[in-house]
Amino acid sequence: MATARKLYWGSGSTPAWRVLIALKEKGLDFDSKLIEFSKGEHKSEEILKLNPRGQVPTFVDDGVVVSESLASLLYIQDKYPSPTLLPASIEGRALVYQRLQESSNLQDKVTQVVLFMMKNADAEVPQEKLDAAKTELKYWESYVSEDGFIAGPDFTLADVAAGPYFIAMQRFGATFKDFPKLAKYTETLKARPSVAETSPPHWKGTPGKDWLAGL
Repeated sequence: MATARKLYWGSGSTPAWRVLIALKEKGLDFDSKLIEFSKGEHKSEEILKLNPRGQVPTFVDDGVVVSESLASLLYIQDKYPSPTLLPASIEGRALVYQRLQESSNLQDKVTQVVLFMMKNADAEVPQEKLDAAKTELKYWESYVSEDGFIAGPDFTLADVAAGPYFIAMQRFGATFKDFPKLAKYTETLKARPSVAETSPPHWKGTPGKDWLAGL
C-alpha cells in the first residue's frame, strides 16, 4: 500500500539528511525519491512543480508540500508528535528553537569552505574561512550538555538540525582536536540508528576530503 508521504532528496545534501533522520526517529514510512545532482534532477519538472526553487529536500505529506529542511522538521514534529523530538517544558523548547536557527550559521560556515574548494580544487583553503568556522565551533563546543546533546539531556530537533553538519565536517577532514566535547558528541550521533541508517549512500567506500583538516 502506497504511503501519502514522499521525500525528494540527494545523497550528500546535509539539509536532506536532517529530514531523513527525523522521519526515521518518528518511525514513519515514506516513498524515497533519491535524485542525482550531477544529472540536474533537482531541476526536473516533477520537482519544480512542487518546489519552484528546484531544491531538495522537498517533502510531500498527503498533499502538503514543505520545501525547507528546518520547516520540514517542525512540520513533522507538529503532525507526528510521538515520539517527541522536543522537551516537555516551554523553556526547553525555546532552547531547541534557538539551536535550530543557529544551525544556519553552522551550515553557512561549512558551506563557504566546501563551495570554495569545489570551484578552486588546486587552491589552499583560505585561512579566514577556516578561522570563521573555528569561531563558530567554539559556540557549539559550549552548547554540548553534560548529558551529551546540544539542547539538554535528550536527543531533539536541535541535534537533528545541527548534528549532520559535524559528521559532514569530519568527512571533509575535521578532527575537532580543539573541541573534545564536539568530538565525543559526533561519535554519539554516528552511532544513533536513525543517523547511521540514513548516512549518505555515496559516502560508503569513497574517500572524503581534507579541506577542513585545520579544524
